[in-house]
Amino acid sequence: MFELNTDEIRAKLTDRKTRLEIAITKTEKSSQLVGLLKEVDSALERLDTGTYGLCEVCHDSIEKERLLADPLMRFCIDHLSTVQQKNLEEDIELSSSIQKALLPKNNLVLNGWDFNYIYEPAGPVSGDYCDILNTGSETYFIVGDVSGKGFAASMLMTHMHAMFHSLISVGLPLEELLSRANRLFCESTLTSHYATLLCIKADEKGRIEVCNAGHVQPILLSGNCKILDVRGFPLGLFCQSTYEIKNYNLETGESLLLYSDGITEALRNGKEFGVERLLDFVNPLTDFSPKHISNKILNEVREYSGSENRTDDQTIMLIRKI
Repeated sequence: MFELNTDEIRAKLTDRKTRLEIAITKTEKSSQLVGLLKEVDSALERLDTGTYGLCEVCHDSIEKERLLADPLMRFCIDHLSTVQQKNLEEDIELSSSIQKALLPKNNLVLNGWDFNYIYEPAGPVSGDYCDILNTGSETYFIVGDVSGKGFAASMLMTHMHAMFHSLISVGLPLEELLSRANRLFCESTLTSHYATLLCIKADEKGRIEVCNAGHVQPILLSGNCKILDVRGFPLGLFCQSTYEIKNYNLETGESLLLYSDGITEALRNGKEFGVERLLDFVNPLTDFSPKHISNKILNEVREYSGSENRTDDQTIMLIRKI
């Protein structure tokens, strides 16, 4: 569970107040702008009195992800009006549909690579980022994970999607691509937020460049499966971070497994599924198709967790050189 950073909330509200005051002086004082300014002032007052984030009806805590999405929120879900609850339900359905539409096409062959992914949100929306972009001569395979849960994380996931689609189209070297993405993410999000990300740049001959921004390390499926040791800082922690690139060459039939930590951190009686268990499980599966391996992994993780409630998003991506 993430903590609400009230200093960051205060900074956002103060900036919003300044912008509203400027807008009001430059335009006719519409009741909408004045009303919004009063709401911002009220939120700042609640921060000063220590009541910010408490529902005005029951005085219990408002859901933190909703506060991050809208710092002016004053009521918890239980005390929304019928109309507000209906609007929230529609927003949830729309957000889920938008996120699904952002996912790449699945089970295709691109530029000499066969691939399959599984994208399983823990709730209506996900903070995991899963993407495949083909520029013609090269293909990018990306799996990421935004800190936090719920709608705040899903909004940042959408931000990352747009950011990488724009940057990859420029044709930057991979290390510069990640450095620019890190700076943009750092400058456009709260300091309490960050994202881990694994980016693979592959050509048709099987050459791959691997860059890891704090994400769980990929697994090479070839003979005895092994973890590729590639490390780096998560996106958004330090605005001036640089990233190391490691180069590998995959032969025909060899595969690479990318995944989010919702796989290895799946719990049974408080014990995680773990990387070593995953490594042992995929070791005899190297000759199977990406789709078969992905489904086998997900089924194994589900069987391990049993009836325990899943609290994290789960993403699996298998890419194979053909």
